[in-house]
Amino acid sequence: MLVKSEDLSQVAVFEFDTIRYDQELFEFHWNKRGNLEGFIKETEFKKFVWQPHGSQFTIIEEVPKSSLIIKLRQPEKLNRDKILEAIGFDKSWVTVEKRE
Repeated sequence: MLVKSEDLSQVAVFEFDTIRYDQELFEFHWNKRGNLEGFIKETEFKKFVWQPHGSQFTIIEEVPKSSLIIKLRQPEKLNRDKILEAIGFDKSWVTVEKRE
């Protein structure tokens, strides 16, 4: 699995074994937005969400402490003029035609 932070500067990467869930251990309810949610009966923890309008099925897992965490530093902005100069850009590469 891959979990991204809000600003996309960090991701957590981890795996879970694929298992078959016993439907008798869960209660299912439709929420206000028309999504089907599955809750573990013993804990009332939400485990599943099915969004039929978006055809998306989510299994909710806790992120393990042993996850691989990747942090990304925001790069400096590129200088457009320096990039164009470095590639030898020439205005003749682009033509604009107006059609009537």
